[in-house]
Amino acid sequence: MRSLRGLRARWIERPGWASDGLPLLALTALWWLFAWRYLTPTPADRLMLATGDFTYHYMTFRDLLYQGIRHGSLPLWIRCMFGGFPFQAYTQSAFFYPGSWIPVLPALLAGSPHVSLDLFHFESLLHLWIAAALTYIFLKRETGSRWGALLGATVFGFGGYLTGYPILQVAIVEGSAWLPLLLLGLDQLTERWSPQAVTLAAIGGILAILAGQPQISALVWLMGVLFYFARSRRHRLPWGEALKRIGLLALIVVGATAVQLLPALEFVRFSTRARLPFAESGSGFPVQDVIQLIQPGLVSHWHPLYVGLLPLTLAIAGILMRWHAARLWVGIGGLGLLLSFGANFPLYDLAFQLIPFYPTTRSQERHALWVSFALATLAAHGLAALLQGIPRAQRGKIVSLERAFRFLILAVGIALPIVTFLARQGIDPSDHRRLPQEVGLSLLAAFGAWGWWAVRLRGWRDRSGLGWSAFAITAFNLAAFNRWIDAMPPSPVYPDHPAIRRMLAETERPFRFYDEWRMPDHIGCWFGLEDIDGATSIQPEPYFRFLKETPEALQWWLLGVRYVVTWGRDLPEMSALGRTAMLLERIPQGQEETRVFRLDPPLPWAWVVRNVRPVAGVDEGLAALRDPSFRPAEQAIILGPAPWSGAIPGSRADEIQADEIQLLGRTAMESRYRVRLSQPGLLITRDPWYPGWEVWVNGHPAPLMRADVVLMATPLPAGESEVVFRYRPWSFYIGAAISGLTLLLLGPLLWWWMSGGAR
Repeated sequence: MRSLRGLRARWIERPGWASDGLPLLALTALWWLFAWRYLTPTPADRLMLATGDFTYHYMTFRDLLYQGIRHGSLPLWIRCMFGGFPFQAYTQSAFFYPGSWIPVLPALLAGSPHVSLDLFHFESLLHLWIAAALTYIFLKRETGSRWGALLGATVFGFGGYLTGYPILQVAIVEGSAWLPLLLLGLDQLTERWSPQAVTLAAIGGILAILAGQPQISALVWLMGVLFYFARSRRHRLPWGEALKRIGLLALIVVGATAVQLLPALEFVRFSTRARLPFAESGSGFPVQDVIQLIQPGLVSHWHPLYVGLLPLTLAIAGILMRWHAARLWVGIGGLGLLLSFGANFPLYDLAFQLIPFYPTTRSQERHALWVSFALATLAAHGLAALLQGIPRAQRGKIVSLERAFRFLILAVGIALPIVTFLARQGIDPSDHRRLPQEVGLSLLAAFGAWGWWAVRLRGWRDRSGLGWSAFAITAFNLAAFNRWIDAMPPSPVYPDHPAIRRMLAETERPFRFYDEWRMPDHIGCWFGLEDIDGATSIQPEPYFRFLKETPEALQWWLLGVRYVVTWGRDLPEMSALGRTAMLLERIPQGQEETRVFRLDPPLPWAWVVRNVRPVAGVDEGLAALRDPSFRPAEQAIILGPAPWSGAIPGSRADEIQADEIQLLGRTAMESRYRVRLSQPGLLITRDPWYPGWEVWVNGHPAPLMRADVVLMATPLPAGESEVVFRYRPWSFYIGAAISGLTLLLLGPLLWWWMSGGAR
């Protein structure tokens, strides 16, 4: 029997892209089985991926990128959420990820009002194919068998993990899809330092980062590092050399992604995600989720651990027959499984304390990425080994796998009438409320898997027949459970809402609105309106605290709120701030009522005060804002050094009323004012402070201050001034320069390799 190393060499050296065409075509056909109802032009057959994160978050982000480019600039800053938001610094904006441009470029060419939902479906679903195709290439090298590679690619690309919530939270599926390319490059890097190895690993690692989900990027790289050092040990690569190679690779990847990393690190510094408490960080699977390795639907709507019944037993066969190659994947998969339980298993306590990125993340069930890929690899090894033959010493253990299916068929066969009877009595413990159907599908999958094992153990040795039948059984098993788990009937991206119609008709601009979770997330971004809140996973701090800890009426005054959309309640008293609330509409919404208010009068977008109170920090500033005697039109709370303290002598009310403030223009990243003051004063704008904002007065840089904890302000002299607030994030420009220089230096190396110079 050929050794594993000999088989790997045979498949690697053989010029086999023609022979790989059929497996890749099979993966493409399977992808279409999963995707066709989302992409078909026939309305009666059409489905869409569920609204929520998919439409209100990721698709809206693609649309914000499109709207910025359409109007002539990268949208580094947007106005439509949190009063103003460093959009590019938030990694899930994914500006520089190539896939983000799939819906954006056609919209630019067509001049569409918004990006296409169809193309956004294609962007997300395409990454299932990318994941499968890259896994096939990696596993062919890993196992030495195209049949094993085809099976493993099917398991990872279309298993319960990637086809579940990751295709809705698009950055997860996009970041995960590049894991096998990173591993392929790292595997080659342990054998020799070559342009090909560096290029493959760098592209995989870079794209995993640019896809925009930091936790997934970290998990991809952490798994890559574990894999790299394990392979380095197998190849007897000296530790110093191993560290040098991966260190240089990391330097290339960090340099190439600096345009995203530097602004993101700055944002995290000023965000709510600097550190999470253990209880929030430790969210993960309940331990009983392991049941869903065998039966989906018993614990939750999604079943990320499910890889199919035949692949599960083939993974066991891989462990039994190829332990030397399998032990790494057993370790990675087992570690991922235990960490996926989060705080429900004590291993996470150690990870939280020892590994820096864990206190900044939550949803530890995303470690299912490791489990899914490890099981796919083990199943590929198992099938590859079985196609070579079953050693006599291991035949008894392998036969027991076939016997296990007999017991499984018996157990599922008994369970099916029981759950059917209970369902007819209205008892169904599954989230899907279709447990009888899913148990029935498991029975069919068990019969198929048992049949495969039975014919293999009874002497069928045709590799092609066994390989294709294993692929077909697994494909139909996974498609039965996973292909439309996220589907819903087609609907508008954002439904029509009376409150939106009211705001779009408003003539007094600019203004903001407050929505008490009565409308879909980020609806203001879709319609070009400004919300004081948002639904991102990471929020700016201390702005987030300001919204949580200060009176609503004061927030609405400081942030220029004109409309309030809330549930059936009355608004707080605002007479002390000179405002009143007019109820415009009552909208029945389920068993509740949505109310739409307009706050009068409309507010100017900037104002001047002469009474300044400096405070030492955010806590003191928020306490001052909560003081009932605070009057924002007359006094400002300044964080840090103030231009003066107290009131300017002689600043009388009649002189203050003589001030003139004119908003000349306002774009996403710039506001211009003409101000005429009778006495020096502090100009405060209703736009929030953030690093990167600068201010010029009469063409000269001026001090930018933080007024009332969250707003921008600058001192002005008496007389007429032209004031410009402009967003110039140096973290972005420096990062772009580093990334550009890195790519400029790497370009000749890549060209040399692609032109055959490495031969």
